[in-house]
Amino acid sequence: MHFMVMILFLLAGLLVGGAWAAYQNGAKYWTLIAGILATVTLGAAVAWMVSASGLV
Repeated sequence: MHFMVMILFLLAGLLVGGAWAAYQNGAKYWTLIAGILATVTLGAAVAWMVSASGLV
């Protein structure tokens, strides 16, 4: 697996953790922002992983 894909998965995990922490603190705006960023980062990591594996 490419190094950048692993970095993107790590970043997505950190953003999910940040979204959860913001949710627990009642910060709806930051929960939404972190959730959207986590979704985009996870999508980019999966797309990059699939394209690198040659399945598509």
